[in-house]
Amino acid sequence: MAPKGRVYVIALVVVVFALGFYISSRHPRVDIICPEHDTVLSEEDYRVDTGKGLLVLGRSTWDEVGRIYPGGKSLGMSTIFRPDKPDCLLTFSEDENILVKLHIDGPELPSPRGAAAGDDYKLVEAQYGKDYTLIKSTDGSNYFDMVYGKNRENSVTFKIRHNKVDRIIIQREIQ
Repeated sequence: MAPKGRVYVIALVVVVFALGFYISSRHPRVDIICPEHDTVLSEEDYRVDTGKGLLVLGRSTWDEVGRIYPGGKSLGMSTIFRPDKPDCLLTFSEDENILVKLHIDGPELPSPRGAAAGDDYKLVEAQYGKDYTLIKSTDGSNYFDMVYGKNRENSVTFKIRHNKVDRIIIQREIQ
């Protein structure tokens, strides 16, 4: 390669790194504050009563969910299922087709302990306790996550926006 070409390549690499550094420095950082003792979740914390049937994370199959929500749709060729109602997404394992994650976005479907979208985060603390991992942005926003459970594969997460539950995520490995 000619010396002039090397200079262009080096200049391009420097510009790309500088741009990457600039973009990454503009994103807010997060603080993760872990509790002294994790909340121990029980089998009941992974059972969601839909009013039409029971969903058991880590155990319910695609076919069982289809019987509870016959009007639901698979999102493309994925392992994600969206019922007509309530406002939620269900994610299944690829090989076994077992329900492993539930995103609840509306108030119609509460968590197993009764917290629902729109509830104040203090109600979540009253129902689940204060031993949760707090994940919050350092930018001073009113957004934070309350994560109950020992690990992210088996947990109940409440996404809080303006001190209200915005989304509930229940996830559990296959049992």
